[in-house]
Amino acid sequence: MNIQLTQSRRSLLYLSKYAFETRKTFLFLYLAIAAFLVLWLGVYLNFTNPTLFSERAQAAYYFATLFLAGCLSSGMLFSELGSRPKAIHYLMVPASTWQKFFCSLFFGVFVFFVVYSCIFYAVDFVAVQIANYKYGTHWEVINLFHLERYPNVFAESSLTQIFYLFFPIQAIFLLCSIYFEKHGVFKAIVCMGLLWVFFIVLFLIMGRLLPVGRYNEVAGAYEVMEPNGDNKLIHIPVFLTYAVIIFFKILLTPLLYAVAFLRLREKEL
Repeated sequence: MNIQLTQSRRSLLYLSKYAFETRKTFLFLYLAIAAFLVLWLGVYLNFTNPTLFSERAQAAYYFATLFLAGCLSSGMLFSELGSRPKAIHYLMVPASTWQKFFCSLFFGVFVFFVVYSCIFYAVDFVAVQIANYKYGTHWEVINLFHLERYPNVFAESSLTQIFYLFFPIQAIFLLCSIYFEKHGVFKAIVCMGLLWVFFIVLFLIMGRLLPVGRYNEVAGAYEVMEPNGDNKLIHIPVFLTYAVIIFFKILLTPLLYAVAFLRLREKEL
């Protein structure tokens, strides 16, 4: 009991220490995000297109900035490991690997997400009010708690499905900041580009191997289009469909965090 209490106190002390030492870094990051949004939406206010502030456009701005800022936030979490003096200081801090990793994850992912959403809402609220006054429109400020209400400009799926893409990408940037000693952000961008090329090539190969057809609206079915018009429906095993969905939506991000933690643990040895 006493050991657990001591560990909890040490975790809280390290949490407060981490917050104190990185306060300026995150403060400048949040100010940069706010300045970027003010500049972006301010430029749009000078245009004569009132649809630039529609609910659909606001949702696009939210996710576009989230991807940009979120990846930069994760990419700089362990950037100090790339400098030998800072890395030595970091490794000599009397805290476990789990405590260090959790603090970085807490401030760089969870706290960042909350603060970013608040910053975006504040800037977007002012911009939309000015746009409504200028153009005589009646656009509403998007509700960040109910993003599923708004159309998705990036795909045909629900807007909230984008989060299943954002968090794994953010985790990749975090992993690269640990794995690579220097220029982790730029190398993470290169890795994302290579992954994009890989999936494009894989899609083209699958298109060559599979018979001419399409994935039917029915989940887990592939419709083969015959030349005579007599199409056939091939059912994909349900367990395989759910396994793929569960992996990409639930397991992928924790798996990337686990790999990042193990990599950080190696640096502690």
